[in-house]
Amino acid sequence: MRESSHQKDTVRLNFEFPSSEYPHLKMILASKRLSLRDFATRVLVKAIEEAEDEILAQKANERLDNMKPEDMISWDEAMRQAGWDNDKV
Repeated sequence: MRESSHQKDTVRLNFEFPSSEYPHLKMILASKRLSLRDFATRVLVKAIEEAEDEILAQKANERLDNMKPEDMISWDEAMRQAGWDNDKV
C-alpha cells in the first residue's frame, strides 16, 4: 500500500452503467457543466441522505406506535427538559 503524508477522505467506486443511458448522462453533464465525478458524488450523497431520512422516520414512527400514555409528557415539560424558557423563546 502506498503511503502519503495525508490520506484522501475518499474511496474509489467502479461500476457498470447502461450504455443506452450514457448519451443522456453526457448531455446532462454538459448542460450542467459538471464532471461525471461531481455529478455522481452529488447524486449518491443525496440518495444516501434520503435513505437515512427514511430509516429515521421509520424508527420514529415505530417508537410513536409503541408509546404508552404514561410515556407522554406535556409540551411545557418537554420545553423544560430541553432547557428552553418559554419567555425567552
